[in-house]
Amino acid sequence: MEDKLTQDDREVLLAAAVAAPSMHNTQPWRFRFVGSTVEVYRDRERELPAEDPSRRMLFVSLGAAIFNLRVAAAALGSGAEVRHLVDQQRPDLVAVVELGGAPNESIAALAPYLTERRTNREPFTEQRLPGQLRVQLGLCAQVEGAVLQWIDKPTRRWWLRIATNEAATADDEDAARTAERRRWVGGDRDADGVPSSALGSRVAGGNPVVRELAATEADTARPVADFEREPQLAVLATRYDGPIEWLRAGQALEHVLLEATARGVSTSLLNQAIEHEELRLQINDPLGPWQRPQAVIRFGYGTPVPPTPRRSLKEALLGD
Repeated sequence: MEDKLTQDDREVLLAAAVAAPSMHNTQPWRFRFVGSTVEVYRDRERELPAEDPSRRMLFVSLGAAIFNLRVAAAALGSGAEVRHLVDQQRPDLVAVVELGGAPNESIAALAPYLTERRTNREPFTEQRLPGQLRVQLGLCAQVEGAVLQWIDKPTRRWWLRIATNEAATADDEDAARTAERRRWVGGDRDADGVPSSALGSRVAGGNPVVRELAATEADTARPVADFEREPQLAVLATRYDGPIEWLRAGQALEHVLLEATARGVSTSLLNQAIEHEELRLQINDPLGPWQRPQAVIRFGYGTPVPPTPRRSLKEALLGD
């Protein structure tokens, strides 16, 4: 691309970045354009100190936004190289995306689905994903330096369910977590957070197929529905831990989610146990080398759901 991006280029890139998923749709990012680079910053006012004390989910969210920048750049005909940073003089700067070179055609094809991706908390059908599609989704994670571990063994499914239930109980008993969730979840929202309309149906029987985010009495009274009996779940894992690895995990997560969207597959996240350090070990694969779970993804075929709101592009932009 040219040394200086056009205004149209900037808007395309920024719109793609802010379409990324984030915990409770906090959108904890800011961006600055410098020549043909995009600087990615954390927004500390939108972090979740009670529910995400290690900031793991923050960096995963930022990684998802970085992947969307790469997709949009490819669709504009440009390559994108990501440099993950630890800059003591600019502690909020987490990465720089340098644009230029040949585009990645495979991820350019995902551009139409940037705004089509949804977190679907409604019931899915019992239809199973084809084996070849599971392989393809795994390859999407692999090229980003992660692995997608399908939860097929009954013992591992059981451990995941136990850990998820324990995490949900711990969340409900933690006043700080509950207060934080009320700030971001429920009601009518037009810029950020998770509106009541996006919470989905409640699960009959309490089986943790989807995450129950309700933080108010009105939201806990939502209608109950029957969900799939055998949810199709996978753990996205990395070999190592730490902020830079979390950024890579976020890129892998978004690559998987966009590929699933392109294939007509609905997704949602079941990350309660991931967010509790003492419970994360319970969902490890004891025989695998990938020992750092970063996300739990539910896949299936569901009815379309509306998007969650987004802030204006101007609000996510830092000045030159």
